[in-house]
Amino acid sequence: MILRNKGANVVSRPIVMTVTIQVALFLALSPLVLAKSAGESAGAHPLETVSGVGCYSYGDNETPAQAKQAAQTIAQEKAVRSHRVFVQSATKVKNFQLEDNVIQTASAGMLEQIKVEKEEKKGGQEVCVTISAKLSPVSIEEMIQQRINAKDIAQQAEKSRVLSSSSGFGVRVWTNKQDGQFSEGDRLIIYVAPERDGYLKLDYFQADGTVVHLVPNLFSGQVMVKAGQTYTFGDDASSQHFVIQHPFGNETVKAMLSAQPVELPLKSDKPVEDSRDYLKILKAGTRGVGLVGVEQAVSLVTVSKTVKEYQEIRK
Repeated sequence: MILRNKGANVVSRPIVMTVTIQVALFLALSPLVLAKSAGESAGAHPLETVSGVGCYSYGDNETPAQAKQAAQTIAQEKAVRSHRVFVQSATKVKNFQLEDNVIQTASAGMLEQIKVEKEEKKGGQEVCVTISAKLSPVSIEEMIQQRINAKDIAQQAEKSRVLSSSSGFGVRVWTNKQDGQFSEGDRLIIYVAPERDGYLKLDYFQADGTVVHLVPNLFSGQVMVKAGQTYTFGDDASSQHFVIQHPFGNETVKAMLSAQPVELPLKSDKPVEDSRDYLKILKAGTRGVGLVGVEQAVSLVTVSKTVKEYQEIRK
C-alpha cells in the first residue's frame, strides 16, 4: 500500500495479495480494485404474490404519466410492506432505522413480474394504481438480515474503544462524499489527517460482515504518520482503488492514532477477517497494555444503481 500525503513522502511496502471477499482485492497489471461480491437477485428462490394500491395527487407542473409512475412506486412499497417476511421483521427493521433502506431495496430490485392490475383517476388530479408482483420470501429475508447485521456491526465498530483517550491526540477521517452516501460504481476515497505524530491503524468494516485491515496489514506493516499531513487512500495516485459493489448497506471506516503500534492478532494469514470476531478482539483490548491515542470513525451508506435510480424517481 502506498500512503500518499500532501506534504511528505511516506511509503510502505506495496500490497501483493489476492483475496475474494465483499471487497475483493484483485492483483493485476491494472491498479488494484476493491469490489464487493454477492448479488441481491431473487435467483431460483420460490416466489409469492404480493399486491398494493398507491394514489398520488399531482400538481400543475407534473404530467399524468409522472403521477402514474409515482402512484406505482407507492403501490410497490405497500406491496413489500404487506409481505409476511417484512411484517415479521418490521419491529427490528424500525429499531435499526432501516425501514426506508429495506423498502426501497425490495421495491426497486426484488419485485418481479410487476403488473398494473388497475389504474383510475379520482377527483381532478389524483391517480390510483393497483399492482401485483412476485417476491421471494427467501431473498427478502436474507436481504433484511444482511442489512441488520451490517448496521449492527457498523454501530459496534464506531462504539468500540481500544485506546485510552488523550487530549494530546487528534485525528480526522473523512471520505470524498460529504454525506456518506455511495452508490454502485462510485469511487471511495479515504482521507486521514493526524494532529500529531503517531502510529496509524485504519480498518474498513464492510456490509458483508468482513473487515479489511488497510493499515497496517500483513504486507505493509506498521506505519508512522506525521502531524499536519493529509494521507489519501484510493485516489488516482494510489496503488489501489475502492469501487462500491455488492452487497450494500451500512459501512464504517475507522482510524486509530496511537503513540505505540496497536498490535492485535489477526484470525487468519490474510488482512481480512470476520468483523464480529475482530470486534471481540478489540473489546478484549491489547492484552492489558494501556495504549494512549484517539479513535475516529466515518459512516457510509451504500446502495445499488437500481435503488439509486428508484430513489430519484421516488423524489
